[in-house]
Amino acid sequence: MGSLRDDPKYAGTVEERRRRDRRYDFLLKLHGKNGKRALQIAEAPRQDDGYFGLDSISFKVYENVMVSGMGALSGLFISVLDPDGAYGVGQHTTYYYDTVGRIRRSLLFFAGAVAGDTESAHKVGRDLFRKHSHINGEVPSTGEPFRANHVETLKFTYVVGWPHLWRAYKEFGDPNATYEDECQFYKEQVRVCELMGMPAGELPDTPEAVEAWVQNAEKNLMAVTRPAQELTDFMTHNPLTPLYPNAIIGPGIKLAIWAAIPLLTPHVREICDLETMRVRPAIGTLAIKGAVRALRNPILEKLILPWFGYEMWGYLHNAIRHAPDTGAVPFDHEVGRKLQRGKGGTLGDNAIEASACPMHALIAADPADDAADASAPEEATV
Repeated sequence: MGSLRDDPKYAGTVEERRRRDRRYDFLLKLHGKNGKRALQIAEAPRQDDGYFGLDSISFKVYENVMVSGMGALSGLFISVLDPDGAYGVGQHTTYYYDTVGRIRRSLLFFAGAVAGDTESAHKVGRDLFRKHSHINGEVPSTGEPFRANHVETLKFTYVVGWPHLWRAYKEFGDPNATYEDECQFYKEQVRVCELMGMPAGELPDTPEAVEAWVQNAEKNLMAVTRPAQELTDFMTHNPLTPLYPNAIIGPGIKLAIWAAIPLLTPHVREICDLETMRVRPAIGTLAIKGAVRALRNPILEKLILPWFGYEMWGYLHNAIRHAPDTGAVPFDHEVGRKLQRGKGGTLGDNAIEASACPMHALIAADPADDAADASAPEEATV
């Protein structure tokens, strides 16, 4: 991986980065309250480099919102293929009427964890965990309860999403990223997920183990339920109403959704009935690659990106302007277990009775056992 420090945007001392990054800040006024809030986050004092820092592969993945946004879109396709999670998404998602807001909030949490200092990282993780603690319900076909914060439900959402984010980065960010970069990316993502309520030791952290886990989920767990079909139909045929914002951003969202389809595995494209789409994904991919290049321009970035994710923009630029370059802080691997044993958690004496996640009983086989059969590192693809 080429270091971000080789990019003039990130080179030099903290003071030099800060002075350079503040150019064109006046353009944020065009975003009104959101622009003001973005600038407040960017200029907030910070106590340390956080758990990742500017030299991490995760920061490089998230630093272009189009790349991380593509990962989020492809991840949305597969998040509803967990039969338990599908009903949670179907009953609680705001995507149908607040598409941009839904994407913005997802990016906020991950940007805060990766680019924020340790205090901010813990805050966004705790906030997301508590938000999910209210997403509870019942699987209509079985009558079984489900909870969004159940460890197995979180595991599906995060693990199956990682390869899509990595493929988005390879496709739209850095096609020269190496196998070693991928290994480091998964290890860092384990820490991100622990900040958001995943107990330590639950997640695979190598490309081979992640691939084995995903293949096992495809074989034994994934299914197209009614909520999954409804969301897939909405994403591939998103309406133009309400006129604001759909009529304005609808074409761009449609191109991004088309570009997300090739990031899906062949199995997911098949069960979602997307394998026949060829021309539109190619058009979307070309358009998004052009958008990624355009948004490297600092003027266009400040004109456009805060509108899609002003909090994310603020956290990323806060790291550029105020990270003290003291190095990443050693990670506390107990944070996820503490969240699960606290308010809204599914573990411990004080937890509300947790869902048994009935559909996850089908995935009893340990994916780590399957990893032994995975191909050698230099041949592995995720």
